[in-house]
Amino acid sequence: MCEAMPSRVPILVAVLVSFLLSFPGCGGGSSPVPPQRVSVGIVISPTHASVQAGSTQFFFASVTGTTNTVVTWQVNGVTGGNATLGTISAFGVYTAPNTVPNPPAVTVRAISQADATKSASASVTITIGVSVSPLSVILNVGGTQQQFDAVVTGTGNTGVDWTVNGLPPGDPNTTFGTITASGLYSSPNSIPNPPNFQVTATSQADPTQASGARVVIEAGGPGVNQAPQPAPIKLGTSGGNAKDSSAGFCCSGTLGALVTRGGVDFILSNNHVLARSDQAIAGEPITQPGLVDSSCTPATPVANFTQKVKLKNNPNNIAPADAALAQVISGEVDPTGAILQLGAVTGGLAQPAPPASTIVTAPAIGMQVAKSGRSTGLTCDLIDATNVTVQVRYENTCGSKTTFLVTYDNQVEIASGTFSAAGDSGSLIVNALTAEPVALLFAGDNTSTIANPIQAVLTALPDPQHPTVFPTFVGGAKHPVSGCTGTFNGSSGVNASTSMARTVSRVADEEIDRAANAKRNHVAALMADPAIIGVGVGAGDTPGEAAIIVFADETKSHRPVPTTLDGVKTKVRKVEPFHAFELQYCPAQPRSIVSSVPDHVFTDVSDCALVLSAELTARMWSLPPLRHALPIWLEALSLANEPRSCK
Repeated sequence: MCEAMPSRVPILVAVLVSFLLSFPGCGGGSSPVPPQRVSVGIVISPTHASVQAGSTQFFFASVTGTTNTVVTWQVNGVTGGNATLGTISAFGVYTAPNTVPNPPAVTVRAISQADATKSASASVTITIGVSVSPLSVILNVGGTQQQFDAVVTGTGNTGVDWTVNGLPPGDPNTTFGTITASGLYSSPNSIPNPPNFQVTATSQADPTQASGARVVIEAGGPGVNQAPQPAPIKLGTSGGNAKDSSAGFCCSGTLGALVTRGGVDFILSNNHVLARSDQAIAGEPITQPGLVDSSCTPATPVANFTQKVKLKNNPNNIAPADAALAQVISGEVDPTGAILQLGAVTGGLAQPAPPASTIVTAPAIGMQVAKSGRSTGLTCDLIDATNVTVQVRYENTCGSKTTFLVTYDNQVEIASGTFSAAGDSGSLIVNALTAEPVALLFAGDNTSTIANPIQAVLTALPDPQHPTVFPTFVGGAKHPVSGCTGTFNGSSGVNASTSMARTVSRVADEEIDRAANAKRNHVAALMADPAIIGVGVGAGDTPGEAAIIVFADETKSHRPVPTTLDGVKTKVRKVEPFHAFELQYCPAQPRSIVSSVPDHVFTDVSDCALVLSAELTARMWSLPPLRHALPIWLEALSLANEPRSCK
């Protein structure tokens, strides 16, 4: 080992000598090595832009290879530009001319002041500008009017053509309301589907240029459902268990409907709303509004938790329903069973009304339905799938990071992103034409609502002392849900109809049975794949044909699904994991800060603040520089006071 060392000495000496000789004046007298010239480079961003007349666009020039990173800005070779071509500041802010030039394209160039031979350019197209005001409105049904105004820049022809959801003035289709040639909009008689759409102004001088305003139609809005009420309260309202809080969170849902059993009245809602996901004991107070609408401080008790349908430890690990009852405190709940916004429309506002006392025993694909709930108020839609076997995720307690999975069979699915949201859990879904109870809403994702068929709900809640006695609805005669149908007079729903842009084909019972049998034969094998979270029956692509709908978790890769099963075609729908639709609220101090990050659960108040900061940072980075920084930071003020969904 010692003999090996000397062999390395010559190499080390050679390296040292070479290093010393690399310095001027050291050994050997070699001449200095001249510094290599680094080429100047310049890049401009963006390289293409479309700018409305009179508007601005920020350009950024990055200069490399020199410490002098200053550039000279030109428009079509004119330093700083001019009124005809548009001007550009020393900081790269281009301002388009007030009139579109001919031709309408110009070149913005950044020239390096360190090396004038180096430059980069961007092409700019100046267009006619169209802006509409107001940008967004929420209007009630029944002909509520709103004047929209359009400003056109860059041309002497300032005329515009108005459309509502693509339909011009005078079009016979009034599903989304009407608009005059001067921009006076009138709302429809019923909530359309979807309830939000665009009113658009298109330039007559250049039909490729247009601007729009967002319109949302409602019949009173969810504020009605969230507000505290004097006794006796109407249902379809914010509510929940007074003890449903933990880990810095409080949770609530919707008090759905009034039922009676053995001469005693009860509020019907979900287990996870009234019974804290199997945790409640009999007698716990149920309040209105719920904790999320009372700063996590229990409000007025209106009922006491009485009975639940178990979520866990069920035969075959399939829960019959997510349902519970709370016995009404005398005088606290409207004895007629009235539900907010379920009745006639007066002055654009849907009035409370009880549901029909009879129920729909078999929800059907394409059935027109309505619900009134805490978070989205009165909404109208269609049933897309029945016979759905589905997995739904629950938190062990409000705000818990641990969850459990519950499987349901024979559920109802509504494929809409506007029908419900977190906090609508417990809402009663009714037939929009007759107000007959159809299902009990309890879960979903951003594009779907999942509900228990109402017959299964009632059957799962027998009187413990008299097992053959089941709840029935406190209600009245059949009637249309006027906010959804536009039927303002009369109590019969026989001639009522809804105005919906979205349609779902009705399917014959025989075809449904054929698909349901095929689904039963294959559901176990399909859901053995962890990425498959539901299988049901819906309308096929061919009118009158049923299909097996396979719900695939979009966050996972699923195994190939056969195109047919027992001769029935399959359709795969990518969805988010389904969650119980209870709303969560995080009461931070000194202000309430709540996350809008999906699936995020807080353990303490500091976590709330951390996520809010992360949200704002992410949104800042996702926006163009400078122009939107101030609005986002101003938005922080409103974020701090708004309850957010944590599905």
